[in-house]
Amino acid sequence: MKKLILITLLFCCRESFGQTAVEDAIKKVCTAETQAYLDHDYDALAKYHVQNANEQLTWNSPDGSYGFESGWQKISEGLKEWFKSKKEDSKVLNDNFSFTIKGEMAFVAYNSKVQKADGKTSESRENRTLLLMNGTWKILAVQAYANHNSGK
Repeated sequence: MKKLILITLLFCCRESFGQTAVEDAIKKVCTAETQAYLDHDYDALAKYHVQNANEQLTWNSPDGSYGFESGWQKISEGLKEWFKSKKEDSKVLNDNFSFTIKGEMAFVAYNSKVQKADGKTSESRENRTLLLMNGTWKILAVQAYANHNSGK
Protein backbone atom coordinates (compact mmCIF):
# COMPACT_ATOMS: atom_id res chain seq x y z
CA MET A 1 0.00 0.00 0.00
CA LYS A 2 2.83 2.39 0.88
CA LYS A 3 4.45 1.70 -2.51
CA LEU A 4 1.18 2.50 -4.28
CA ILE A 5 0.87 5.82 -2.43
CA LEU A 6 4.51 6.67 -3.14
CA ILE A 7 4.15 5.84 -6.85
CA THR A 8 0.96 7.92 -7.04
CA LEU A 9 2.68 10.88 -5.36
CA LEU A 10 5.68 10.63 -7.64
CA PHE A 11 3.42 10.48 -10.70
CA CYS A 12 1.48 13.54 -9.53
CA CYS A 13 4.69 15.47 -8.85
CA ARG A 14 6.07 14.56 -12.26
CA GLU A 15 2.90 15.81 -13.93
CA SER A 16 2.98 19.00 -11.88
CA PHE A 17 6.59 19.73 -12.78
CA GLY A 18 5.91 18.90 -16.44
CA GLN A 19 3.03 21.36 -16.49
CA THR A 20 5.17 24.04 -14.90
CA ALA A 21 7.85 23.56 -17.56
CA VAL A 22 5.25 24.02 -20.31
CA GLU A 23 3.83 27.10 -18.60
CA ASP A 24 7.33 28.55 -18.16
CA ALA A 25 8.09 27.99 -21.84
CA ILE A 26 4.87 29.75 -22.84
CA LYS A 27 5.57 32.65 -20.45
CA LYS A 28 9.01 33.09 -22.01
CA VAL A 29 7.55 33.18 -25.53
CA CYS A 30 4.89 35.74 -24.56
CA THR A 31 7.34 38.00 -22.75
CA ALA A 32 10.05 37.79 -25.42
CA GLU A 33 7.53 38.44 -28.21
CA THR A 34 6.24 41.57 -26.46
CA GLN A 35 9.78 42.81 -25.75
CA ALA A 36 10.67 42.30 -29.42
CA TYR A 37 7.59 44.38 -30.33
CA LEU A 38 8.68 47.15 -27.96
CA ASP A 39 12.21 46.98 -29.37
CA HIS A 40 10.85 47.27 -32.94
CA ASP A 41 12.77 44.07 -33.73
CA TYR A 42 10.79 42.43 -36.53
CA ASP A 43 13.06 39.39 -36.94
CA ALA A 44 12.99 38.59 -33.22
CA LEU A 45 9.22 39.03 -33.04
CA ALA A 46 8.56 36.95 -36.16
CA LYS A 47 10.35 33.89 -34.80
CA TYR A 48 7.71 33.60 -32.05
CA HIS A 49 4.79 33.43 -34.53
CA VAL A 50 3.37 30.62 -36.67
CA GLN A 51 3.50 32.96 -39.71
CA ASN A 52 0.57 31.51 -41.63
CA ALA A 53 -2.76 32.61 -43.09
CA ASN A 54 -4.60 31.66 -39.87
CA GLU A 55 -2.70 34.12 -37.68
CA GLN A 56 -4.86 36.78 -35.96
CA LEU A 57 -4.16 40.12 -34.30
CA THR A 58 -6.72 42.24 -32.42
CA TRP A 59 -6.20 45.40 -30.33
CA ASN A 60 -8.16 48.31 -28.91
CA SER A 61 -7.40 51.97 -29.59
CA PRO A 62 -7.48 55.03 -27.31
CA ASP A 63 -10.56 56.41 -29.14
CA GLY A 64 -12.61 53.32 -28.22
CA SER A 65 -12.31 51.63 -31.60
CA TYR A 66 -10.43 48.42 -32.28
CA GLY A 67 -8.14 47.07 -34.95
CA PHE A 68 -7.95 43.62 -36.49
CA GLU A 69 -5.58 41.95 -38.92
CA SER A 70 -5.82 38.43 -40.27
CA GLY A 71 -3.03 36.40 -41.88
CA TRP A 72 0.70 36.72 -41.28
CA GLN A 73 1.34 38.52 -44.57
CA LYS A 74 -0.93 41.42 -43.65
CA ILE A 75 0.12 41.42 -39.97
CA SER A 76 3.81 41.46 -40.86
CA GLU A 77 3.33 44.34 -43.31
CA GLY A 78 1.65 46.35 -40.55
CA LEU A 79 4.39 45.52 -38.07
CA LYS A 80 7.15 46.54 -40.47
CA GLU A 81 5.39 49.86 -41.08
CA TRP A 82 4.82 50.44 -37.34
CA PHE A 83 8.46 49.63 -36.57
CA LYS A 84 9.52 52.59 -38.74
CA SER A 85 8.11 54.88 -36.04
CA LYS A 86 10.25 56.17 -33.20
CA LYS A 87 11.16 53.42 -30.75
CA GLU A 88 10.98 54.17 -27.05
CA ASP A 89 13.19 52.46 -24.52
CA SER A 90 10.67 50.21 -22.75
CA LYS A 91 10.71 47.08 -20.61
CA VAL A 92 7.85 44.58 -20.27
CA LEU A 93 6.73 42.80 -17.11
CA ASN A 94 4.03 40.14 -17.42
CA ASP A 95 2.20 38.53 -14.50
CA ASN A 96 -1.10 37.04 -13.34
CA PHE A 97 -0.99 34.27 -15.95
CA SER A 98 -3.92 31.93 -16.54
CA PHE A 99 -3.39 28.85 -18.74
CA THR A 100 -5.55 26.40 -20.65
CA ILE A 101 -3.32 23.81 -22.30
CA LYS A 102 -4.74 20.95 -24.37
CA GLY A 103 -2.16 18.87 -26.17
CA GLU A 104 -0.44 21.01 -28.79
CA MET A 105 -2.61 24.09 -28.28
CA ALA A 106 -2.58 26.60 -25.43
CA PHE A 107 -4.54 29.68 -24.47
CA VAL A 108 -2.95 32.09 -22.02
CA ALA A 109 -4.22 35.32 -20.49
CA TYR A 110 -2.05 37.67 -18.46
CA ASN A 111 -1.46 41.23 -17.32
CA SER A 112 1.24 43.18 -19.09
CA LYS A 113 2.95 46.29 -17.79
CA VAL A 114 5.29 48.30 -19.97
CA GLN A 115 7.64 50.70 -18.25
CA LYS A 116 9.05 53.44 -20.42
CA ALA A 117 12.37 55.21 -19.92
CA ASP A 118 10.54 58.21 -18.40
CA GLY A 119 9.18 55.91 -15.65
CA LYS A 120 5.58 55.90 -16.88
CA THR A 121 3.89 52.53 -16.95
CA SER A 122 1.10 51.42 -19.27
CA GLU A 123 -1.03 48.36 -18.58
CA SER A 124 -2.93 45.88 -20.70
CA ARG A 125 -4.66 42.53 -20.51
CA GLU A 126 -3.15 40.19 -23.08
CA ASN A 127 -4.40 36.93 -24.55
CA ARG A 128 -2.40 34.56 -26.72
CA THR A 129 -3.31 31.35 -28.48
CA LEU A 130 -0.25 29.21 -29.14
CA LEU A 131 0.53 26.04 -31.07
CA LEU A 132 3.29 23.58 -30.31
CA MET A 133 5.26 23.28 -33.54
CA ASN A 134 8.30 21.00 -33.74
CA GLY A 135 8.69 21.18 -29.96
CA THR A 136 8.48 25.00 -29.81
CA TRP A 137 5.50 27.14 -28.75
CA LYS A 138 4.49 29.61 -31.47
CA ILE A 139 1.85 32.35 -31.31
CA LEU A 140 -1.21 31.91 -33.52
CA ALA A 141 -3.38 34.74 -32.18
CA VAL A 142 -2.78 37.94 -30.22
CA GLN A 143 -5.43 39.97 -28.44
CA ALA A 144 -4.09 43.04 -26.66
CA TYR A 145 -6.49 45.17 -24.62
CA ALA A 146 -4.70 48.27 -23.39
CA ASN A 147 -5.90 50.40 -20.51
CA HIS A 148 -5.32 53.68 -22.33
CA ASN A 149 -5.88 55.63 -19.10
CA SER A 150 -2.89 53.98 -17.42
CA GLY A 151 0.48 55.66 -17.60
CA LYS A 152 -0.84 59.19 -17.94
